[in-house]
Amino acid sequence: MLCAAGAAALMGPALLALTGCEPTGDGLDTITVAVTTGKRATDELKHEGYDVRWVSCSGKAEDGGVTDKGSPRPVPAIGVDCQGRTGGGGKIIIFGRVTGISGDACVKGRVTAKVDGRTVFVVRVLGDCSRASASSGGGPQSPPAGHSVSPSCSPSGRGVSTPPPPPPPPTPSLLPGK
Repeated sequence: MLCAAGAAALMGPALLALTGCEPTGDGLDTITVAVTTGKRATDELKHEGYDVRWVSCSGKAEDGGVTDKGSPRPVPAIGVDCQGRTGGGGKIIIFGRVTGISGDACVKGRVTAKVDGRTVFVVRVLGDCSRASASSGGGPQSPPAGHSVSPSCSPSGRGVSTPPPPPPPPTPSLLPGK
């Protein structure tokens, strides 16, 4: 029971942070773009013959500016940075500027992937846009197994950053009954 309460306490801030990343209007959101880019890039790397152990992506939204009435414009693009490892321990980096997604089926923009410093691909479309799911755009999605997304947003909700590390375990002298 104590473990469940501790997990809930640690997950609460992450879940609250996710809600701050939802898109406003018709723009892109960092969580969805980071997750989708990670999934599609992993698929492409596997197609190219790489054994992908894990990939972790984050995104930072470009400022869309404001309308003549002072309202924020939709986010025009997301800068995506991913890192990961192959099954053999090779270093994976994926980076680019995403200007659109179609559900979780494809990423549009310019995305580059490298493994151990060697460029594997540079593409303008990553995935199969003809099989776009019904959930085009939209809010945050859960990362698939082997993928992760940094869940906390900047105060403006326009960037994704790494969450703070969990607190250290209590020292034995501070535990009740000791």
